[in-house]
Amino acid sequence: MVPVDDHATNSGPTVLSQRNVLLVLVSLAVFIPVLFGINYVLRPDTLPVRSVSFEGPFKHVRKKALARAVAPVVSGNFLLLDLDAIKARAESVPWVYQVSVRRQWPGGVRIRFTEQTLAAQWDSTLWINTVGDLVNLQGGSGPSDLPRLFGPDGTQTEVFQQFQRLNALLVPAGLPIANLTLTARHTWRTVVDSNLLLVLGRHALKAKVGRFVTVYTQALANQRKWMRRVDLRYTNGFAVQWRDHAGAEMPSGAEG
Repeated sequence: MVPVDDHATNSGPTVLSQRNVLLVLVSLAVFIPVLFGINYVLRPDTLPVRSVSFEGPFKHVRKKALARAVAPVVSGNFLLLDLDAIKARAESVPWVYQVSVRRQWPGGVRIRFTEQTLAAQWDSTLWINTVGDLVNLQGGSGPSDLPRLFGPDGTQTEVFQQFQRLNALLVPAGLPIANLTLTARHTWRTVVDSNLLLVLGRHALKAKVGRFVTVYTQALANQRKWMRRVDLRYTNGFAVQWRDHAGAEMPSGAEG
């Protein structure tokens, strides 16, 4: 018979159990204060927002308008702020283009913004910026000297891109676009140099305008003040409608 050492058999589990209990107690001693600490730090009334600062050009945007816009979302705990919500509220202010938001320890919020750079007016109440985005100034006034673009709803990108292409051809000739229109029938017309109407039609606008600019700079520029309307809807040329010296119209070429 093999002798059994009862003491050796029972001491292993007992020691292991005691160590587990001790480990649990130590863990609780560490974890509970940490838990209470986290709970304290994340309470709404702990680490309150103490200041909000704005950085930007302030040419058209007013600091008071920005402050009113972000006020509902910058209260409470500094660490729990929703920076995306602050950004969205700031970008809703007229003339604000892009916004970045960051925390500034110990209780500050820093909001940096850039303003819209407008390139054209869209219809009567909206605007288009230099990257082609539609801008709503919410009733505010924009520059009065920008070109005006017109077209059916949803065509502002197409019209703005066409404006850029055609204006690049016309400006060197001293004929900047005053307005450009895409009609409901998808035909194009533009007024250049304040009061000269160019009827463009539907297709090959760049080629038509390029041909006109070549002839204009070579032979027609000195007669500009007598030109009222130019019809470019011809395959290989265009027709000019003139004014007489008294201001009466002297039509020639095709009407449309």
